[in-house]
Order: sequence, then structure tokens, then C-alpha cells
Amino acid sequence: MSDAGKAARDAMLGLMKTCAKLKIPFYHFLGNRFAVREAQPVEKLPTLVRLAAA
Repeated sequence: MSDAGKAARDAMLGLMKTCAKLKIPFYHFLGNRFAVREAQPVEKLPTLVRLAAA
């Protein structure tokens, strides 16, 4: 695996773990960010983290 591939994998795994901690379905998050027409609305990640910390 290339260094770029490892970095991409690590980024996706980190995002998956963050979504799990925030109880957000990962694929809803991705669909929303990639502007999939039928995607569920999801708040911006910094907003969700801030709300979870409060």
C-alpha cells in the first residue's frame, strides 16, 4: 500500500470512529458531504463535536 493509500485509510477510519462516537451513520455523513441527492441532512462536524462536548 502506498503512503497516500495509508493516509486515506487512516483518515476514513478516523472519520468513521468520530461518526460512531457522535451516533451519526457514517454513510449518511458521506452522502451529505458528497451532495448525494437523497442524503440525510447532517450538521457540520465541528458543530456536532461542540454540541457533544456541551
